[in-house]
Amino acid sequence: MPERVPRYRPVAEHLPAVYQSDADSWAQVRGYLALVDALNRSALASLEDLPLWLSPDARALHPPGLRESASADEVYERYLALADELADWFGFTFPETWTVPGDREEELDRKLEFCRRAARFWRRRGTPRGFYAFLCYWFELDAKVERPVLVEHFAVRPNAAGPEEGARQITLFVPRGPAFAKYERRRELIRFVDRYAPAHLVMRVCWINPAQLADVYPAPTDTVAVKRAKLRAMLDTVGDFTPEADGIHLELSPFPDRPLDRLGHGTLPGTSEHES
Repeated sequence: MPERVPRYRPVAEHLPAVYQSDADSWAQVRGYLALVDALNRSALASLEDLPLWLSPDARALHPPGLRESASADEVYERYLALADELADWFGFTFPETWTVPGDREEELDRKLEFCRRAARFWRRRGTPRGFYAFLCYWFELDAKVERPVLVEHFAVRPNAAGPEEGARQITLFVPRGPAFAKYERRRELIRFVDRYAPAHLVMRVCWINPAQLADVYPAPTDTVAVKRAKLRAMLDTVGDFTPEADGIHLELSPFPDRPLDRLGHGTLPGTSEHES
């Protein structure tokens, strides 16, 4: 494969000139060393391919060490293993929700795309905007109606003196649209916030109806004061704590004579006083 290693010099040419004094002997020596040349060329070609293989653009290269007749599944397994290795360099493990059993190509595209963006994600990690960008990428939130709204309290309450309204507090408004219609996805988002929210911030998650986003997203023509007023009004509708009287008490029901569905998922069976 001389075209793969254009600057390769055969091993025989590194020998002293005395070996070339006899044409027949020289031809025999070159023949003996031809196998070494073939092995060397193959090794050097692999080294030249290494930067490409160990990159998110590895799909341009057939996996090294895998036979050309390998099946498509075998090839994708090698590509996916490489994506796992590249992600591990960033201390990241792909979540189970990124696995697409029915479409290995889509799964591979997404994982390699993360590897391309990982350096930027990690460089901005620890900032609210970096957290938000990673969240939208993780959950594939492209449409505006599905995207959560991240409100930094100090930005809408610049004159607040209380520590509860200071720069450390952030509210994430998440629309319960198609992206988070399933309970598992909502749990996944909560785990994401627990894992990746900036450590110096106090972040709370509030689920809202998609229609409410019209009140949160400021119009392009709104002034800064109007934008702040809209966001501040949204914050004012959210309580920081649930009063004890409104909480769920498993040991004693405040409504012993009638079950109460507090979570919108039905009541427990039976008619005992612990039924709420």
